[in-house]
Amino acid sequence: MRNKLDVASLSPLWLNGVQIDYAKTAKNLGVIMDSYLFWSPHVAEVSRKVHYTFHSLKCLQSFLPLKTKISLAQTLIQPIIDYADACYLDATEELLNKLERLQNICIRFIFNLKKYDHVSSFRKELKWLPIRLRRNSRLLCLLYNILHNPKMPSYLRERFSFSRPSDAPCRSHLKNLLKSPPHSTNFYSYSFTSHAVRLWNALPPDIRGCQTLALFKSRVKEHYLSISS
Repeated sequence: MRNKLDVASLSPLWLNGVQIDYAKTAKNLGVIMDSYLFWSPHVAEVSRKVHYTFHSLKCLQSFLPLKTKISLAQTLIQPIIDYADACYLDATEELLNKLERLQNICIRFIFNLKKYDHVSSFRKELKWLPIRLRRNSRLLCLLYNILHNPKMPSYLRERFSFSRPSDAPCRSHLKNLLKSPPHSTNFYSYSFTSHAVRLWNALPPDIRGCQTLALFKSRVKEHYLSISS
């Protein structure tokens, strides 16, 4: 649980003799957070953008080919939902459900479904992941790049280490496991480092051992599709 900050009790901030007011929200590189580091404002903005884009496309829904609608949803709507999703891993279930409903808007647009029609079977037809697993797959691909791409920043690579050398003899299910970072707070468990390590170690060993990012990405998606409902 975060401790809510009483802004009224803080000393005023001054710059060149001008008092600077405390803001309730702040935006950095398109990510919006409030003064308590909650993500409701960001998800609300994502929702606004998705609905705006959807209503711009809705007039075309009836006569566009299926493949075209899939392409439009994947290029114009899904990137809005996906943007910077690694930043808010501690989003509440309520907010994640809102993001799931936004993805469902894409599915309804593609298949001309009504508002309350079930979408699970259509999502499987598209081979799309539920929003939580979709985010997990993107996190894992980012982690794979950090571990194996020499062009990634070293300060990111230094946050991760394998439990044992890759050529050390061990049982197959123990190969390529990452060390869990020590932490004493629940809040840190939602950090990218901690969360990504848990996801990585939960993968089958043959996926952890993939030699290319393309293969890894494909196998992760196949794995998550097999366990998604």
